[in-house]
Amino acid sequence: MCRHVGTNYFTRTENKRCIMPKGHPFYMLWSGALNFGDTPGVFTNAQFVGLLVQLPVTLTFVPDDDSPIRFLLRTTDVEIFNDKKHPVYWDWLPGAPLPNPVGFIDDTELIPGRPEYHQLAVPPHNAQLGPHTITILVNPEVSAGLKDDFVLERVEAHDTIGAKIGW
Repeated sequence: MCRHVGTNYFTRTENKRCIMPKGHPFYMLWSGALNFGDTPGVFTNAQFVGLLVQLPVTLTFVPDDDSPIRFLLRTTDVEIFNDKKHPVYWDWLPGAPLPNPVGFIDDTELIPGRPEYHQLAVPPHNAQLGPHTITILVNPEVSAGLKDDFVLERVEAHDTIGAKIGW
């Protein structure tokens, strides 16, 4: 049996030693339930948003090094067809050509309803302080009716940056 020691919470034992869980280096920016896809009402616990959403994000602090700015998306019920992942873009403007994705939403969990995690990596030269957008696009190369429906549940930022939802 593990016990609480100081400010460290031990949760399980391994070889009769208490093991502290690994730290999670991300903090929450947004949580909720957004239903992406082309079929409204697939998920009754989520607000239907269609095939594209732009989330406003403000960066308030970025590190001085050359490491990418990282975000983490948590989804459920993602499915892909013919390896066509759902791209995620940084600072895309409607009407402009799509830039290189900073990440993808992929089917990483075979059991429906279980959380799936997708890391985004924004190049440091694209991550100045101030307002930005994260654009999530349901893969446009998949035929209508087959466009996957999935739920975005959470957006997190890495603890090396300062960020907030909104401008």
